[in-house]
This record gives sequence, C-alpha cells and structure tokens, in this order.
Amino acid sequence: MKKTNKAPNGTVTLMRASVCPKYGSAETIVTAEIPKPMPQENEILIKVSHALVTPTDCSFRTGDPFIARLFSGLLKPRIKVHGEMYAGVIEQLGSAVVGFKINDRVYGTNGMKLGSYADYICVKNTTVIRKIPQGIDSCDVITLLDGGITALPFLRDKGKIKSGQKVLIIGASGSVGSMGVQLAKHYGAHVTGVCSTSNIDIVKSLGCDEVIDYKMTDYTKQTITYDIIFDAVAKSSFSACKNILNEEGRYMTTVPTPSALLRLLFKKNQSGKKSLFAATGLRKPLQKHQDLEYLENLLKQNKIKPLMDTQYNLEDMTTAQKHVETGHKKGNVLIHI
Repeated sequence: MKKTNKAPNGTVTLMRASVCPKYGSAETIVTAEIPKPMPQENEILIKVSHALVTPTDCSFRTGDPFIARLFSGLLKPRIKVHGEMYAGVIEQLGSAVVGFKINDRVYGTNGMKLGSYADYICVKNTTVIRKIPQGIDSCDVITLLDGGITALPFLRDKGKIKSGQKVLIIGASGSVGSMGVQLAKHYGAHVTGVCSTSNIDIVKSLGCDEVIDYKMTDYTKQTITYDIIFDAVAKSSFSACKNILNEEGRYMTTVPTPSALLRLLFKKNQSGKKSLFAATGLRKPLQKHQDLEYLENLLKQNKIKPLMDTQYNLEDMTTAQKHVETGHKKGNVLIHI
C-alpha cells in the first residue's frame, strides 16, 4: 500500500489527479485532489510535466474490450488514476534507488500500474525510466514510449526492413504510423503512406515518397506490390492486403484479429506471404531501454521528429480522450500537467 505525505500535524498533502471512478464515457472522468504519494525504498517520486493520451488509455476507461478487465478490474477500474507514460522531474528518491538524483529530468512508462495523470507519480526503479538526454525536449522524448517503441520492433525485427524495399504504412498520420514512416525512410525504404484527405500534406512532410488518400482510392486494389505492409491503426486485414504483397512480403498489424492469431499459431514457419504481430508492450524492460537509446540518438540527430497534435491541460482530460477516440488525431496528444 502506498504511503502518503503527512505534515507533522497529521495533515495529508494533496495533489491534483484525473480520476476515473467507473467504466464509461469520457464524461466519467473527474479532476480531484487525492493524497500525494511518498516513495518507498525502491521507488522514485516524479513531479509530472507531461503525459500521453493513447487509444489504450481510453480502453482502460471504457473497460472495452471486456477481456482487459481481467487486469483492470471486472466491475470498475481497480486503479482510478490512469496514464501509463510520463515525463517530469525527480523530486524524491527511495533509500535503495541508485543511478538517479533529485532534479533529474526523466521519462518512462509505469506499465499497468498507471498513475501518470496526476501532479506526481511514484514508480519503481525497475520500471522503464530513463534520464532525458541533454538538448531533447520532454514533449518530444515522451512520444518515443508510444509510436517509437511500437513502430521500431515491428519494422526492424518483424518486418526485417531493408534499404530499397517498398513499404506501405496504413494510418501514416497517427502516433505509430508517423513514426513508422520516418523509421522506414531512415532504413532506406521507399514509403507509401495511407491517410485521409486532410492529412495528405502532413504525411508528405514526414518524408513519404507517395501518399494514398483512402477516401479516394482503395489501396488494396492497386497493381503495385509491397515488401512490407504495416497497419498502424488496425483498419485492414491480411486477406484484404494479400494481393498487394510481394511473394515473400510481410503484413503486420498492431491489433491482430482472431483469424490473424490463429494464422500465427498454425503457420508459425509459413513461407511466402506472412501475417505477423508483435506484442511490443509486453517486451522486457531491457529491450525497451535498448530501443529507447537507439531512438533518442535518432531524435538528437534530427533523423526523426515526433508528430504533435493538441496539448491539453489536466482539467481537459475529457476533451483530450474524446479527441483520441475519434480515431483522427494527428500524431501525439499530450497532457500538460
């Protein structure tokens, strides 16, 4: 159980937090004052400056899909302060914490412990927490925790991306897709992005060689074929895209359908066209640290630049989550705390 900060007279120190008391629409969210946590010996207390809002965060609030409630609580949220990813400044260290000091700028993810939608968060020193490199903005580096360490293992590890390959990225204007476009270009691929009419110029600015407006063109009916198709928004399927894959092409989606999972299970060593999935969020902290270090270097060298949408205040969480739920956000949505 978390300790809370108390004054000598027994008064509990409070902080602001975005609280989700029950499953439901974005209107269920309230901004409230709750006890400020106190770090235990293996914990770090961070004054949060920014947090990310992702579709996964919205799922924690809705309890949908229902199977997720096995982890988050069957009837109501077990953890009421959501938010997985954060950036901020260390305010206090537990007695057993080494490698960090007070006032270090840090960013990281607290996993299923959540809690970043608040003035302060306590995280264990064994979680994915990193010092923000000199010269990198907190708003930029926090986005690596979502689009960065999702797109990178898909393209590099599952897709085996190589220079000169043709890559199609579906949902190229989102947080994962926009990072996927830039990483694919970094690896020397010829990249085609799929997006809506209003996002064509944005996707071109990311470095796409070609852009397809899905409202005007059915990209699955093309005569062009691709070495890699990366669906960053789970809007397509292997069967629909199979005809535009090269003979040894790889189709990858961030949210697999039951049929895709069965295909993975029974055709693990399939030859020819492949349908692939990676549970990037479940990888070990060491793997995430290695990928974040790689991405930080690309960020410092200006080889990638996170795409930003709107930045909201903590009190505007309802509006922020409604915006994310439209499915039309452009890149990353941040909460400024």
